[in-house]
Amino acid sequence: MTLVEKTESSIREDVASASLDKVLARHGRIDLVPLPSDSPEDPLNWSSFRKNMLLALVAFHACLGPFSAACVIPSFEDFVVDFGITLTEASYLVSVPIVFLGTIPLLWAPVSNRIGRRPVYLASMLLSAAMQLASAYCTTYGSLMTTRVLVSVFICPPQSIGASTVSEVFFVHQKGQKMGIWALLVSVGPTIAPLIMGPLVYHTGQWQWTFYFLAIINFAHFILYIFFCPETLFDRPDRSNGSPTNIMVERVNTRKWHTPYTSFRRHSTEPWIRLPLNVISPLRYLTKPTILLPSLAYAITFTYTNVLLTVQIPALLGQKYLLNTQQVGLQFIAPFLGALLGEPIAGYGSDKWMQYRVRKAGGTRQPEWRLPFAIPGFLIAIVGLMIFGVQLQNTSAGVWNITPDVGSGIALFGLQLVTTVCTTYAIESQPGHTGQAALMVAFIRQMYAFTGPFYFTLQFDTMGTVNACGLLSGLIAIGMCFILLCILFGKSWRTGKEAISREQESTGDLSDEKVKV
Repeated sequence: MTLVEKTESSIREDVASASLDKVLARHGRIDLVPLPSDSPEDPLNWSSFRKNMLLALVAFHACLGPFSAACVIPSFEDFVVDFGITLTEASYLVSVPIVFLGTIPLLWAPVSNRIGRRPVYLASMLLSAAMQLASAYCTTYGSLMTTRVLVSVFICPPQSIGASTVSEVFFVHQKGQKMGIWALLVSVGPTIAPLIMGPLVYHTGQWQWTFYFLAIINFAHFILYIFFCPETLFDRPDRSNGSPTNIMVERVNTRKWHTPYTSFRRHSTEPWIRLPLNVISPLRYLTKPTILLPSLAYAITFTYTNVLLTVQIPALLGQKYLLNTQQVGLQFIAPFLGALLGEPIAGYGSDKWMQYRVRKAGGTRQPEWRLPFAIPGFLIAIVGLMIFGVQLQNTSAGVWNITPDVGSGIALFGLQLVTTVCTTYAIESQPGHTGQAALMVAFIRQMYAFTGPFYFTLQFDTMGTVNACGLLSGLIAIGMCFILLCILFGKSWRTGKEAISREQESTGDLSDEKVKV
């Protein structure tokens, strides 16, 4: 027997003695984190098609939250005529749902921990479809606002449990790519919605078709969930004790293949009376500078690029260039392309930058090393916003000009750099509490973004386009200063907490993941 054959034989014996022979046969390797069980019901053991189909559904579901919020933007002028409201009041149909997209996920996370992911996803899509259909039959501004709020309440679960679902299905070495897909769809939702709905409303002549279309999409998504969204919460046995876990695996294997689709049960014994405490408990992370400062920096940039350049397009470009509904929707091609190009560069570039810093430091890793990659993002966002403002003011009224759209595309490109780096750093700074950190990033972003549409119109009317964009660019620069503070003092803020230091030592490998919102 050759040396190689002896080595392979020794490895097979070691694998068998550790009861990992089925893992090796199924995955071709045993250095997996987390280590799967032998049960075919374990989400980590599902086929690639089953995993990626679920990822596509959950990522698209997450996209539908901001998509639904922004879908009415091309219909603002129709709302003004039908409901007798101002253009500013019409924009509230976007801004008010934003705040619910940021707060209600705090509720869905502990609920899904108790009853499972599948029931929450199914209920979310079915109730959202019903509310979208109800929106089409609203005849007053108040009733439409009510249904819009209810849609936000029901459609937002993936904002809190979507990342958890990805983590429950994929291994650590796969999460960076899979999280990137999920994050990209969330990012392009607000820009692609008006791009689709503008031509739809223009050619049908009815804003109600916006909600007919969404109701059809949501109900079709519900049907797909029935067949392709099994339960991902799984009581994975501890393999550290070797063979005793086989008894539990045998018991699991006696269940039917359809169990993850048809079995509804409690996954947590925590009493429901503690639900209010579970909802507000993540708020304590607002006191941590390594979460608060990057989240604020991201929220400021998000509000003055993404929100401003979507909600205000009908008022700024539509009115100046006398655009119809379809033409208003087409103005979102540029920001969509900016976000689409920025996200891959942000994810790949920040990972390469981090790998370079780790190699330079001899293998050690600090989350703060990722932050300098965000600085170009702030600067690019400022440049794009100023191009938008200057060109919008200098171009002739009534004659469409592409240069403001070029500025909006540049701004959204920069935003993606900021998004990836700031959210990843906030999560990496709390490796033992990644879910809560991600939830707080989304919460701060949505709460800050909620306020923008209430003063954008007055600000631009009073100050003028260039001055208003200059002021907002200055606020983005302040957000960049928050990141500079984290670069200088982030390590001391993290290591100054003894409890957090112990968590980092015990779960340090989690910092290598690229986890995003």
